[in-house]
Amino acid sequence: MSVITFPRRIDTQPTARPATHRAPTSARRALRSRWRGAAATRKAAFVLAVSLTISMAGSMVLANRQVQIHQLQSQLLQAQSNYAVQVGVLTNMAAPAKIATQAGALHLVDPLSVIQVPSTSLDAPLPLPKFLGSAPVTSRTTR
Repeated sequence: MSVITFPRRIDTQPTARPATHRAPTSARRALRSRWRGAAATRKAAFVLAVSLTISMAGSMVLANRQVQIHQLQSQLLQAQSNYAVQVGVLTNMAAPAKIATQAGALHLVDPLSVIQVPSTSLDAPLPLPKFLGSAPVTSRTTR
């Protein structure tokens, strides 16, 4: 197994840095010296205040999301309730008793009782129908 290593450059003469015209401003220096010179309790209080602010912001975001979830859950419960009511109504409309009653009116099922009609000759003329209503009956057939 071989290990490849790159040779190191060893300069005995210091290299000249490119000249930059940007020097730290006095305000920046003042802030650094102010932070370095501040007491440990002030630094701790500042860090604590920043962390509490971030924590409160996160808690507010989470609380807002929980309120949205609660609203969505109440909407879901309302929709499920409406669905259950509609299913109940449609189930009652398709109940076997109602279907049997409607089928009996249309003569689609076997009757419960049979009524014997008197027999007549096919050559005999049929009598006029009798109506039970109050409308006047006028004959449209002539005899």
